[in-house]
Amino acid sequence: MKDSVRFFRRKMLLYILLQFLKQGLLLLPPYCYLLFLNEIITERKFERLWLVIGLYVGAYMCKALVSVLEKVVYHRIYPPMQKALKEKMLEKYGNLDLEVIQGYTAGELKERLHKDTENVVLYQKGKLDIGISMIHIIIITGILLYLNWILAAVSFLLLPLSFLMTRYVKNRSNVEYGKKRELQGIYNDFMIHTMYFWKEMKANHLEEVQQKQFENHWNGMGNAFLKAHMCWFLNRTFLAFKDVFLTKMGLYLFGGILAVYNMGTVPVLLSFMEYYNDFTNRLLEVSDIVMKRGEQEQSLKRVEAILQLPCPERTYKIEHFERLEMRDIDFCYAEGDEHILLHFGLEIRKGESIALTGESGCGKSTLIKLMAGCLTPNHGSILWNGHPMEQVDRKEIYRAAGFLMQETCLFNLTIRENLLMGRGDACEADMVKACNKANIMEFIQGLPKGLDTLIGENGIRLSGGQRQRLLIARLLLKDPELIIFDEATSGLDYQNESEILDLLLQNLGDRTFLMVTHRGTSVARCSRVITMQHHC
Repeated sequence: MKDSVRFFRRKMLLYILLQFLKQGLLLLPPYCYLLFLNEIITERKFERLWLVIGLYVGAYMCKALVSVLEKVVYHRIYPPMQKALKEKMLEKYGNLDLEVIQGYTAGELKERLHKDTENVVLYQKGKLDIGISMIHIIIITGILLYLNWILAAVSFLLLPLSFLMTRYVKNRSNVEYGKKRELQGIYNDFMIHTMYFWKEMKANHLEEVQQKQFENHWNGMGNAFLKAHMCWFLNRTFLAFKDVFLTKMGLYLFGGILAVYNMGTVPVLLSFMEYYNDFTNRLLEVSDIVMKRGEQEQSLKRVEAILQLPCPERTYKIEHFERLEMRDIDFCYAEGDEHILLHFGLEIRKGESIALTGESGCGKSTLIKLMAGCLTPNHGSILWNGHPMEQVDRKEIYRAAGFLMQETCLFNLTIRENLLMGRGDACEADMVKACNKANIMEFIQGLPKGLDTLIGENGIRLSGGQRQRLLIARLLLKDPELIIFDEATSGLDYQNESEILDLLLQNLGDRTFLMVTHRGTSVARCSRVITMQHHC
């Protein structure tokens, strides 16, 4: 986070300057009010009316302009700062060992990436806002003492009670926000699982069970959210009643008494109350920021906990794919379970086209996930260009290799945006070429919005075959040197599969192709066939 703050330092200085200017302009209207009461009403110097009006209008217009500039600078600092922090978190996720990531649920990781990063940025902004508000409060305190030190002293008597109340309620609020945050992570994980497997749940008539679980999660979060906000409400109500109502009414009464005994004047009292109103508003703002800091501090700790996790050193780079070796690989999903792979070895060299076949359950998909780093072998080594996989930069592996797993991964975005996930700088001609190779361009052209058609969560608005062809198009757009299909054409009919494989293999060049398949027609197109068996 410190790096992000340093990067935005110049814009922050401008933001601070605008904030000070805005706070300074807020001091002018009460002063204009004092001039109006003294000069125009009391002393009847009507020739100065236009001066007072000019000051009012000028202060208002300057404040409006500064507010607009402040918003512009704000949006150039904090949203990009959050984006930079999210990217840093995502990069950290990608570099951490699989065992570390598996220690968190998907919902928890999502909360840290979205809500916690937002809270961290708000925490940084809150520190700045508190500093500026405190300086503003000190200046107003000086003005109040200057106007009438007796009234000022009376108004400050109850301030310690306000800070004690805020501190007490903040501690109670932190407990409830902590409960809500924990429940939010569990709820997110539940929703991710529900959205991903909704078809299976519907097929097994589990809607009522899911509905009850949803209600339990929602009620738990709702109760924690309500309790946390009740703490804020009670604190705000107490401060508003004490500072805005009781104290203000008392000051009017006491100020009137001082005016009667010639220890003050009515114009000074009225302008004093204008400044006091600004004073209490600043105090309420600081109180709100302090109330939220408990939740934000917890988010800061969670984000820092992720960023401070040690990453394994991966120093080797892959400029071009040459070979992939798997030596004496053993793998089972849990200790004591039967081995899926046992003493397995494989070598894939540049330019080969390989078909991987075998009975269901013999470990073909597991093998692909091991190659991709989604799983870690219990024993043995995986070498990329002769270097152990754990020492190779993962980004280099994913740049050189393209994996198409059985589990589809499409987003609730347009076809164009999903394609750009494969290569962000691709032009429309590149996308059309990749879609033609995947035999899906004709379908896309038949859609009313073409490439700009939304496809729904995980491509739910597409058929199974269309999803697979779109995934193949995205992979081909990336144009990796090693292409790995894990039954990526199983949902296609014979003609579609034949056309895609023929086009792919005819233009393979020095690229390498590995596909997991059960179809003999696909096997016949490859230069080498590897048949896996149980306990191979």
